Amino acid sequence: MLIFITVLMLNVWVIPADDLLSPNINILEELGKMKARIKSMEKEMDRLRTENTERVKVAFSASLSTSTDVKYLGPNAEATTLVYENAFTNIGNAYDINTGIFTAPIKGVYFFNFVVFNPYAMSTAVRLLKNGNLVVAASDNPPGQDTEDTTCNSVTLLLEQGDRILLQLPEDRRIYTDMWKRNTFSGHLIFTM
Repeated sequence: MLIFITVLMLNVWVIPADDLLSPNINILEELGKMKARIKSMEKEMDRLRTENTERVKVAFSASLSTSTDVKYLGPNAEATTLVYENAFTNIGNAYDINTGIFTAPIKGVYFFNFVVFNPYAMSTAVRLLKNGNLVVAASDNPPGQDTEDTTCNSVTLLLEQGDRILLQLPEDRRIYTDMWKRNTFSGHLIFTM
C-alpha cells in the first residue's frame, strides 16, 4: 500500500497542475497507467529477490588423506601438486578431489587457507599457486626441541572465472598425513565481482 501511495504521489507530481484540473484528463486512465507501472516495479522487485537468493555458493575444505595409516608424500626431484582427497565439504564442486585443483566458477574475491603439519625430523613446505604462479607459501624446518610443528598461511585473491588454485609440495620436501587429518586446504567465495 505504501508503494502504491508513493507511486501515486510521484505520478501526481509529474502531471502538471493545469492538466490535473483540465477537463481533458482522464483520471481512470491515469490510474490504469500507474497500476501498470506498479505491477512492473513489483515484477522487478521479485526478480531482484530471486537473483539475490540464487547467488553462487562456493566453499570447500579437505584433508590430504582418508587413510588411517601414516602416509608420507615426497621428497620428489620435482615439485608436485598435493591432492587433498578427503573433502569435508565441497559446495559448488569447484575443488577437484582427483587433481587437487580449485577452479574459480565465477569472477570474485576468494579466501584460501592451508595448514601444514610436520612431525619427526623432516623439512616440509607448501606453496599456493594461482595459474602456476607462486602466491604464498608456508614452510617448517626439521623440528629442534620438540618433535612436531605446524605452519599455515592464508590469502584473499581476486580470481577470474577459470583461474586455478593449487597447493604444491616443493622439490626435496616431504609432507605427512594420518588419521588425525592435520594437513588441510580450504577456500570459499567471499563475494562476486
